[in-house]
Amino acid sequence: MEKNKCIKASIGVLTYNSGKTLGKCLESLRGFCEIIISDGGSSDNTLQIAKRFGCKIIQQSKLNTPIDDFALERNRMLDAAAYNWFFYLDSDEIMSEELKNEIKRISEESSEKFLVYNVAYYLTNKDTGKILKQYKTYYQSRFFNKKSGARFVKKMHERINIEKLDCKIGKIDSPWYVPLDINLSFKDYQSKVKYRLTRMILEYNSKNFFQFFKKGVIDPLKSILKYLIKIIYCRIKYKKDENIPLRYEMFRIYSQLFIMKIIFIKYLKNIFK
Repeated sequence: MEKNKCIKASIGVLTYNSGKTLGKCLESLRGFCEIIISDGGSSDNTLQIAKRFGCKIIQQSKLNTPIDDFALERNRMLDAAAYNWFFYLDSDEIMSEELKNEIKRISEESSEKFLVYNVAYYLTNKDTGKILKQYKTYYQSRFFNKKSGARFVKKMHERINIEKLDCKIGKIDSPWYVPLDINLSFKDYQSKVKYRLTRMILEYNSKNFFQFFKKGVIDPLKSILKYLIKIIYCRIKYKKDENIPLRYEMFRIYSQLFIMKIIFIKYLKNIFK
């Protein structure tokens, strides 16, 4: 596409042996002036697909190993971006045509009403593409202008540093899609969640009992209660095939129980050092 006709924004995508999903992701991004692929040393056809779509390819800071600092890798993509407007996706996620049109409109405005946008996302059945019903519409700060000073923080479950930005935040209802593998086994989920959550908790240090009790007991129990309320609500309101599979909801509850366990272990280690 000619540079004067493309959408003047940079898209950042992290990859590692993502050949099975990357093509569909990049197909949804056709029309953008720049797509940056940050690759972790893929040995499948990931890079061939990226080159076919004309992506800019950079290497992750560590190759052939799981990412241990997602904020670092996102910031490296942000620094490599040629355009001020920036949106980021995972390699299995899809941008809707409506969201693409909204980004095009915003990027062409002569002045910026907002420098950061919270963008709606929907969960979908990976096999059928059908949108799964949720308790409410959820948003993430995925689209922003580098003039905002936004940087990614947190090694796991990374996000931009909203609380430190001095700018108004807009909202976009046109969504991006997050596919769920409804056939994911508990064993596979367990291995992923153990790695991510353990890395997150390594950053948490407290010998204060009340801080430990809030972080390691109260917060997880509140999350579990919220999950249970959402499960009941959605199963009463929606048809069975429209709901997130029950075992996926159980996975989320397991993750909170795992958080309680590892924070308790870490707290005891800190006390008896």
